[in-house]
Amino acid sequence: MKEQTSTARGSRRKRLLALGGAVILVIALAVLMSGCVQISDVNLSSGTDAGSNHQISMKFTATFDSTGDVRGVIAIRIPEAWEVKSVIFTGTLNGAATRSSVMEGVYASEWEAATGAGYNGHKDGYEWWVGYSAPGTFAVNDTNEVVFLIDTHGRGGTYLLDFVTGIADAADPEDETNDHALWHISSAGTPPTGVLLDQAITLYSFTDVHPGAEYYDAIQGMAAKGLITGYPTGGGYSEFRPSNSVFRAQFAKMIDGALGLVVNEAMAPPVSFSDLGTDDPADLYPHEYVWVAYTNNIIKGYTDGSFRPYTPIIRGHVITMTVRAMQAMHAAKLATPPDSYVQTWGNDLPAEHKANARIAEYNNLLLGLPLTTTASNGNAGMPRGEVAQVLWNMMNLITGP
Repeated sequence: MKEQTSTARGSRRKRLLALGGAVILVIALAVLMSGCVQISDVNLSSGTDAGSNHQISMKFTATFDSTGDVRGVIAIRIPEAWEVKSVIFTGTLNGAATRSSVMEGVYASEWEAATGAGYNGHKDGYEWWVGYSAPGTFAVNDTNEVVFLIDTHGRGGTYLLDFVTGIADAADPEDETNDHALWHISSAGTPPTGVLLDQAITLYSFTDVHPGAEYYDAIQGMAAKGLITGYPTGGGYSEFRPSNSVFRAQFAKMIDGALGLVVNEAMAPPVSFSDLGTDDPADLYPHEYVWVAYTNNIIKGYTDGSFRPYTPIIRGHVITMTVRAMQAMHAAKLATPPDSYVQTWGNDLPAEHKANARIAEYNNLLLGLPLTTTASNGNAGMPRGEVAQVLWNMMNLITGP
């Protein structure tokens, strides 16, 4: 009886291994992998705008016959800010995939803990979506396609996606005791079959800020970290509108985020600005963001007791607040200009702001700004693109050597 059971299980495993890498994807170039599947036509739709219906597709061609019904397992690891809306199989394995929290747990624990050519461990800021197909059979050279529909929630950036395939029992696809290792059988072998790791994709956070646009790196970089948002235009897309003004309250929120400061509704007001209005207990903006900036010596307000939250912020104030933030929280990163240093920007500012502009310019906090042309007036409003550039410079100074 034991020998018969072992034989039956071995036959079943052989049948399942035949599907092994059968569920793989399509990502921009044809890839022939040894084992159970030939991968081709991978399309990440890279280099497009981030939206609510981003499509990723893949094709796979079987190199073995299945001798009975099995289910294909498909796993995709994407940024946590994204959401898989649907996964559709077309071909011999046909129809919508069924999401499995059981399988996702296996990938987040067992798969990430495994080592070898078919694994790349844990990735901070990423999460798994794992599901399985309807039961089906296939023969050598049968081609299937898998299409992922993803809501990026407008979060662009450059990411490294992972795709892993496996198989599941047709009758009991979530048999965690006996079959869970087969869910990522494609990672096994030398070389591993049915797995594509660290597939680079770049999506643009805003439809009006693409490579080559002024302040692109700063705007795209901050948006990828969830520090800035745009103006929705429909379909999950948005515009940044870099020439628009920035309110003083908006800047408080932006610099709090850039510095990684914790903002919560339970904090006690450290100051009472006369024009901030009544705090909405269901919304952190603007009160808590302003209060956190005040607590960290970034803002001071005006001598008449106001903050003027909805007044467009001027360049001199942005630079002063940024320098104050560095002095208060990252003083070791901020070098003191030597007496011989001559500033080129900010000479039209009042004394305090002029001194801060000198420090900022010496420490490259003004890098990338058109200081001699459109950004030459320190007393004029600073638009969104320029603000993003200054904060990006600050973030790079903090994380730099």
